[in-house]
Amino acid sequence: MRPFSHRQNSEKQNSDRPHSRAGGRHELGQNFLRSPTTIATIVGLTRATTGSILEIGPGTGAVTAELYRLGRPLTLVEIDETRIAHLEHRFPRARVEHADALRTRFDAEVIVGNLPFHLTTPILRQLLRASTWRSAVLLTQWEVARKRAGVGGSTMMTAQWSPWFDFRLVDRVPAHAFSPKPSVDGGILTIDRYRTGLIPHRDRCSYQQFVRAAFTGRGRGIKGILTAMKITDRHRLHSTLDRNHIRGDALPRELSPKQWAGLYTALAQETTGNPTPNRAPSPTPTTPTTPRTARGKEETMRTDRGSKKTGTTAKGSGTSSGQSLAEAVAESQPTDAKPVITGELPIVGAEKPTARLEAPIPGVEAAGKSHDKAHLQAERGYMPQHGKKSQPQPRWNLPRRQG
Repeated sequence: MRPFSHRQNSEKQNSDRPHSRAGGRHELGQNFLRSPTTIATIVGLTRATTGSILEIGPGTGAVTAELYRLGRPLTLVEIDETRIAHLEHRFPRARVEHADALRTRFDAEVIVGNLPFHLTTPILRQLLRASTWRSAVLLTQWEVARKRAGVGGSTMMTAQWSPWFDFRLVDRVPAHAFSPKPSVDGGILTIDRYRTGLIPHRDRCSYQQFVRAAFTGRGRGIKGILTAMKITDRHRLHSTLDRNHIRGDALPRELSPKQWAGLYTALAQETTGNPTPNRAPSPTPTTPTTPRTARGKEETMRTDRGSKKTGTTAKGSGTSSGQSLAEAVAESQPTDAKPVITGELPIVGAEKPTARLEAPIPGVEAAGKSHDKAHLQAERGYMPQHGKKSQPQPRWNLPRRQG
């Protein structure tokens, strides 16, 4: 009998450990880092920062041991309750929290963590919404790290947060640097918060809505997409793109953070720069003796058409005066709501056209209404559900026609 190898022995030890109530190794995404070179890279990036440290998922404590030697305030967030006692005993000066990273307040100045590969994007969204931390050193899946850093083109998530954060790809981590070995490689990603954002933080929701509309809009290139959104007229849009050195046929993923910020700032100033007229809109004339709800359909349609003209500008001018960019983007998005004509009264006793069409015909049974096509196809030896010819059925085997 041959002796157990080191890998088989470690797998046996892991199988003997008690399981967490949160799930097993696959559910928790526990792929522990064991490469000394990668650990040294993460610790070196963390040493270049200042302030307290919060580590997500310390696991066996390979990275935690090096962070502990820095002598800075350290908080460990671990979801596996079976490892809490070991971490508290090994790192007595650190604060150990049994919590989920998706529900944790990132109240430290530096965030370090080997993120579960299947939860990388949700944790990143939770992290970017927090406002306390300044720097983050994260080990994520390689493709996610490339996308967040904008390698090969920016993604919508990166473009939405790039005015306030700097995403950088540091190094690639091979799969054999983890234990157990995952099916994909990892990547070290750093995120630094700008002291002064390219766009004021109060405009974050409006800017992210604008970026989302541009990424999901229809058109060829950024010029075609913004033209279809009807945010501004063609002349102003062309001059705005030229000032920010943006090609008209450039895709949204090809724009840099500075180009996104410049484009949004220019369009926001153009849409809100024109002052709103001081005169109030004139009320719709109505006959005193005739109630408003008793007007005819033609008068209602004519009144609504006139009110629409007063609320918009001339043809090709884009948004109305005094309208913000967020309102213009919201109006450009397609909605499923059907237009409602105000003031139109329903006709008493009228039925829907579909209801009249679907009404049964007197003297004809509903069960034997439309079998002629199926009978003819069966006689010709064709089965439409299979798309090929079949054996013709004998006449005596066919059901009789009804009606």
